[in-house]
Amino acid sequence: MSAVTFRLSLILIFMIPWENAISFEGFGTIGRAVGVVVAIFWILTVAGRGQFRKLKFFHFAVFIFVLWNVLSILWTMDFDLTLKRITTYFQIFVFVLILWDLYTTPVALRAGLQAYILGAYVSISSVIINFLTGTHAHVQSRFTGTGFNENAVAFLLALGIPLAWHLATSDKNNTKKYIRAILSVLNFAYIPSAIFAILLTASRGGFICIFPGLLFIFGSIAKVKLHQRFAIFAALGALLLFTPSIPESSLTRLSTIGDSFLQGDLGGRGSFWQESLIVFLEHPILGVGSYAYKTISPSGNIPHNTFIAVLVEGGVIGFSIFMTIFAFTIYYALKQSKRDTRLWLTILLIWFLDVNTFAWEYRKATWLFFSLIIISANLSQTADEEESKISLTPIQ
Repeated sequence: MSAVTFRLSLILIFMIPWENAISFEGFGTIGRAVGVVVAIFWILTVAGRGQFRKLKFFHFAVFIFVLWNVLSILWTMDFDLTLKRITTYFQIFVFVLILWDLYTTPVALRAGLQAYILGAYVSISSVIINFLTGTHAHVQSRFTGTGFNENAVAFLLALGIPLAWHLATSDKNNTKKYIRAILSVLNFAYIPSAIFAILLTASRGGFICIFPGLLFIFGSIAKVKLHQRFAIFAALGALLLFTPSIPESSLTRLSTIGDSFLQGDLGGRGSFWQESLIVFLEHPILGVGSYAYKTISPSGNIPHNTFIAVLVEGGVIGFSIFMTIFAFTIYYALKQSKRDTRLWLTILLIWFLDVNTFAWEYRKATWLFFSLIIISANLSQTADEEESKISLTPIQ
């Protein structure tokens, strides 16, 4: 049962980068449907083994954050929307518990990372197919994956860039030789493919998120094998061949990033942030209720910033809990080997850059990577403890 549940969880991770492509009326995305199935199998697995893995402080902090959102239904400005968000947060919490309980080995963690990359290929394919068929997003000459906002898909793909490099250059791979070769090619090819797709979305935030991944790659390129260096340069060289096919209007939009920052506009988000902070000052302690801000927003828009969204909807208390979770995540990212620390800090930097212009506090991707960082840190600690025991064992 445990093996089946683990494989189902890999399918769920695989779907995260493209889950919005398929949805069911009255139920939600295919990711939610698969998530329910995984949760049922996981509950049966835990019941069968009769025990549950000991939790970290991180998990208790996540529970308190979810509980605070549940309590906000008592003072919310919109009962129905808050109830909807509570349901989402409950599913997120179960998702976090499932990952922690099932991903207990380096092999399992690597499989989870690889599942994400393979799933991201689905979104890359969708963006490119829409480009080739002339299927635009809601804005002319911008392309996206089916079911996704172009900015969202760009962010999801950018997260995969350092992951793909990490997987492609890692020696910790126990799979069969031919499978290892296939995955290596896919991981190297992912980097230019993802960058090309991000350029097609013309997402300025997504474009910025490319650079931490590239810095991660070139910061470690001297430490990898010669054929791996050749592979990445060949992959990026191939990207240059396709760059001329990107619509000029998309490149023009990307070139306005500097002006947008200097003007403090950021695509109109500056005014949304000001509105949100004004509402926050009216409800500073408790907030307006989970997901309820849109109801009372002067412009009818969401805050377009994860931290501001949590602040205005959860108040100072909810914001403090969320920042505690974020602080735990950074702490655990630092408590690992240098290689893993660099990977996770790069992931967190990409996440931080994007969530300052979008609300991702309730998205699976946020909690997936937060959870994987905690899992990786625990595995690193376990490995260090075992190594310490071996070094202290007297020679017979």
